[in-house]
Amino acid sequence: MKKIKIATVGVGRFGIYHLHAFKQLEDFYDIELKAASDLDEAKRNLVKDQFGIQVYENFIEMIDKENLDAISIATQDHLHREIALYALSKGLHVFVEKPLDISSYGSFEMISLAANNQLLLQIDFHKRYDPFHIEIKQLIDQGKFGKFLYGYCYMEDKIVVPRDWFADWVNNTSPIWFLGSNFIDLISWMMNSKVVSVYAKGQKIKLKELGFDTYDSIQSMVSFDNDAVITFDSSWVLPEQFSSIVNQGFRLVGTEGIVEADSHNRGTTSCFTSESGIRNHNSGFMHSGKNVNGKTIYEGYGIKSIQHFAENLYFLKNGGSLDDLKGTYPSGADGHEVTKVTEAIHLSLEYGESINLKILK
Repeated sequence: MKKIKIATVGVGRFGIYHLHAFKQLEDFYDIELKAASDLDEAKRNLVKDQFGIQVYENFIEMIDKENLDAISIATQDHLHREIALYALSKGLHVFVEKPLDISSYGSFEMISLAANNQLLLQIDFHKRYDPFHIEIKQLIDQGKFGKFLYGYCYMEDKIVVPRDWFADWVNNTSPIWFLGSNFIDLISWMMNSKVVSVYAKGQKIKLKELGFDTYDSIQSMVSFDNDAVITFDSSWVLPEQFSSIVNQGFRLVGTEGIVEADSHNRGTTSCFTSESGIRNHNSGFMHSGKNVNGKTIYEGYGIKSIQHFAENLYFLKNGGSLDDLKGTYPSGADGHEVTKVTEAIHLSLEYGESINLKILK
């Protein structure tokens, strides 16, 4: 059988995960990690040496030359749309890091083109693949919670993320786009419910003092069509000394039950003289080991969510259909719903009032 050829656009922090995920699947499926592209020359050289693949500066040149079946996108949030639309127009299946886009119009374009061309458009909402979250989803599906009433989610990064990691594009995003989109999808998926309206407040203090035009923190009261109200707090100005890059968790309360999930402190803490302060570990997201041949492999829900896309491609290649896959993966439609919610949150911040999602496409 002809191999499924995949390439990745953007080989920064998350793009490297994509490359590892696809590369190690070559041993199990008829899949080939064919190429990658990135604007940064140093990153291109590193990837070329590490993975032994062709690496391009321009994603259009890569798509036009490599006879691909699919691409994954791990670029800056506001660049997803242009890349995805070009790939979909060329008949390629597409995997996109969250958020799908930073406008509901843009995400609607993407899902429409994918649907018209009968192509797989999948989003990396990796929170769905966390085994702790899967268990909670199963309890919900069993009716353990009764009718949902309210809940609370917090997603907080250390200040190194906006100040150091994303300094060149942080003004084009916000903590609710970068962090909140994952949990908005997670809660919607868990409750099998869509958002109907939002009301938000936000603060611009710390990052503004550092010369950035983006929010330090955003508080969003989100109403769902099952009558539940969930508050999403997102920020990225935690001190550098905090015990991990991200602090995150949630609680859900129903008429018949409650669950609280601390996704930050999974129970493993370390402190060494060679490191600054105490550190909490989340090895479940990703960890490395060796297979029987001594080859390094990467495992965890952060890898599984990416590999699921390749597995879906293999399913389609072997006679499966998009209809068969419906409801089994984070789809473009799911990404579009999250984009609408996040866009509505920003509209609420701008106008100071509740926003009904009906006004968005």
